[in-house]
Amino acid sequence: MAYFPFMIQLEDKTCLLIGGGNVAARKAEMMLEFGAQVHLVAKQVCDKIWKIKNKNLTVEERSYQPEDLEGADIVIMATNDSKLNSEVADICKERRILVNVVDVKKDCGFYFPAIVRQKDVVVAVSTGGNSPALAAKIKKEIGKNLRKDYGQIADELGKAREEVMLTEPVEAKRKEILLDMLEEKLENNIIKLGTRGSELARIQTDMVLRALQEKYPMYRYETVILTTKGDRQTDRPITAFGGKAVFVEEIEQALTDGTIDIAVHSAKDMPNPCGDGLTIAGTLPRACVQDVLIYPKGKEITKETAFTVGTGSLRRRCQIQAMYPKAECRDLRGNVGTRIAKLKEGNYDAIVLAAAGIERQGLDHDPQLVYEYLPVKEMLPAAGQAIIAVETRRTGFVRKLVKGISDETSAFELEAERAVLTALNAGCHEPIGVLSRVSGEEMSLDLMIEKDELVHRVQAQGQKKDWEKLVETVCRKFRRA
Repeated sequence: MAYFPFMIQLEDKTCLLIGGGNVAARKAEMMLEFGAQVHLVAKQVCDKIWKIKNKNLTVEERSYQPEDLEGADIVIMATNDSKLNSEVADICKERRILVNVVDVKKDCGFYFPAIVRQKDVVVAVSTGGNSPALAAKIKKEIGKNLRKDYGQIADELGKAREEVMLTEPVEAKRKEILLDMLEEKLENNIIKLGTRGSELARIQTDMVLRALQEKYPMYRYETVILTTKGDRQTDRPITAFGGKAVFVEEIEQALTDGTIDIAVHSAKDMPNPCGDGLTIAGTLPRACVQDVLIYPKGKEITKETAFTVGTGSLRRRCQIQAMYPKAECRDLRGNVGTRIAKLKEGNYDAIVLAAAGIERQGLDHDPQLVYEYLPVKEMLPAAGQAIIAVETRRTGFVRKLVKGISDETSAFELEAERAVLTALNAGCHEPIGVLSRVSGEEMSLDLMIEKDELVHRVQAQGQKKDWEKLVETVCRKFRRA
């Protein structure tokens, strides 16, 4: 008949181990790992035993004596003397002391299982002493396929359980809460990050991934590449699509239906507000907010010269034309690398790109090109420009994880800039620029809008704590312009 498996607390148990060879050393090591007090008696003791000796392992180099059994809770016989092993086993059984005789099944009151352990999570495999080799093989298979974070999950659930037991008096409710916690942790073991397939999108997602891995190494992560409407139709100007989610709609849908757990965006491309049930849970530190005018070396670009500029942004168009009255803006689509390639092919005299994008891809130092960083007072960036926004569902633990890697300043600036868009009912692809800048407890808020073919700029400054009033002020100033 199979032996019944049960877990025993060893920290207050005394284990008598008779034998001093390598087998005895392995048994001692296993018992010590689980906190037992081990008393080892043997005429000769191998080197390995001395190496593992600690305060919980006492060693006496002498022959076994019957009085050694006094006070023992568990006895392990690991000598080469089969007669002695059997005699001691019989005495133990009479005294109801748990006994194990190595390699002698009939004399054993218990067996040592093959063990897979992750902290307090312990999986034991036994073949009833019939085949230790088979038990070892099964152990290996289990260890290979067992999730690596069960020990961590058990720790976290144990702490949560203590709190729930103290705060929730209703047993059925406690059970429901704990089951929800377990389900949430198990379902989200692999955290899936969704993004577009462009090189920049992948780089930005890798930045988020590294931040999560560094902060939460116990989880596994997977990147899911999604194709958006804006990616599929590259022959149409952005303004021709209508709506406010050209590069985001499909990604938010995947987040809503659970295909992904995290969506990584360039914040400037995001609709405002987020989709139902979704939120910007965090942001990475903001990069350079400026736009860059890029053109071939030797090309004369001045306020007095006529030249063509490639850009798909209405915001950039109106400001470029204010800076360079003779410039002709032409539509430009494609990822950053494609746009630079079109410039080199001679399709445009110059193009305008976000500094953050070219810098993140390492495309800001081509010796054949000039990179003219445009001052923000003349080329105000889009709301959220240079910020990587991390979107999640409003509920669930993933939102809390993302909050743990979020940069406070960039998150604050993004919130203020999007609040301006909300107040003006404006979208991310309209001719509007917004920039919030925080310095200590002070902040400024700049707004640029094209109205009646004229560029209007307003600013508000004040205390960071009064940011909502500053949003109202800057919008009111614009309406009066």
